[in-house]
Amino acid sequence: MNARRVCGLLGAFAVMGLVMVHLRAAQTQSASRLLEMEARRIELRRELWSIQSRTARLRSPQRILDRAELVAAELLPPGPDVPLRGSAETIAQRR
Repeated sequence: MNARRVCGLLGAFAVMGLVMVHLRAAQTQSASRLLEMEARRIELRRELWSIQSRTARLRSPQRILDRAELVAAELLPPGPDVPLRGSAETIAQRR
């Protein structure tokens, strides 16, 4: 009867050990997968920032035009007979 109990206890300990090893392996896999996902998230975030900065650079000329329209500034190309609005000579004449 003692031998059966000892064998039963050894078997229970062996099963518990196998379960613990299995859980530890699953925990290690999960941690590894989590680190991979975190690295991927950082990579995607960096890519998003890059795309956003490129988009902002592409949109900035449109923003300049929008702001110029809001101010209602008359933007004229420089020419020999067309004085620029806001030039130093024009400002001096107004004072």
